[in-house]
Amino acid sequence: MRLKKIELTNFRNYDKYKIDDLSNINIIIGDNGIGKTTILESIYVCSLARSFKNNDEGVMLKNGKDFFKIKISTEENGKNKTLEYVYTPKGKKTKINNSLKRRISEFISQYKVIIFSPDELKLVKESPNTRRNYLNVSLSQINKNYLKILNSYNTLIKNKNEYLKKMYINSNSDVLYLDLLDQKIASLGKEICTVRNEYIERINKYIQKIFKKFKKQDTLYIKYESAFLNKSEEEIIKLLKKNRNKEMELGQTSTGIHRDDFDFIYNNTSARDYASQGLQKIILLSLKMSELEILINDYYEEPILLLDDLFSELDIDNRNSILNNLNTKIQVFITTTDINNVKKSLINKALVIDLGGK
Repeated sequence: MRLKKIELTNFRNYDKYKIDDLSNINIIIGDNGIGKTTILESIYVCSLARSFKNNDEGVMLKNGKDFFKIKISTEENGKNKTLEYVYTPKGKKTKINNSLKRRISEFISQYKVIIFSPDELKLVKESPNTRRNYLNVSLSQINKNYLKILNSYNTLIKNKNEYLKKMYINSNSDVLYLDLLDQKIASLGKEICTVRNEYIERINKYIQKIFKKFKKQDTLYIKYESAFLNKSEEEIIKLLKKNRNKEMELGQTSTGIHRDDFDFIYNNTSARDYASQGLQKIILLSLKMSELEILINDYYEEPILLLDDLFSELDIDNRNSILNNLNTKIQVFITTTDINNVKKSLINKALVIDLGGK
């Protein structure tokens, strides 16, 4: 899959903006705040119907405007396709080749996308919810059934929480309904846990080798943490029943895959504890390059790679390591404030998009 053209209308700081004849390697240069990341964001939104920056689509609408539109033309195996994503405060519409799609599931993942952005450094040290969201987005691109199962599970948790709150007020409430919910939570939760664990194992197959390109003497792997891991449905049901009194006191479900987490283990220690900004960046790059290998080698996909502000916080050796190992067979978009950060041999192969500045 290749992106051929991007057209933006009322998106972030752009009234109208168009890039024609995109290349395999695309380097976007310009001052901070000029709109480099916005171009990458538009590519991401048109793939996954969400931003990598925040969940509020309204902030992507240019001030004073009543809609924004992203239009992207693609080509794969000689076939052209046009994707449109339109947002208004009343809702959003998606089209493929001018045909309106009534469900977002029909629109998303027409092309696969991997993003490296400074915003994602929070994956290492911030809340488990951030890491779960990462897993959910990644898995939704390669497993069409995953989001459907996850949404069903989340509905069960919502229903259980509502009932637990009622039980807190009225202790005579029927526990048979909780038993039924727990059986379904165990079944769907085990399925989600298995999918997540298999994905983490796929990442670990690649991440150590990739990380050693940056840190030759060091080690890195990901540890998946779930109360349901390596348990049968029967064992999960027993666990849920064991924790029921505690959950009734809390008025919420405290046990399940909605509490899952994972940790980056650097030299046999949690990277949450002391990883510097530079080390976090290398860890995240290794993760993203592992995602790339999974899509290419395990799923025979050619994703679009988005590298936002790649070179800040990295020394010259690590910059060169990234550029030397960049897979130029896939389409890549790189943003930078200084073109001198990029090797001339790469610039010579690239479309350079200069947004200007000082």
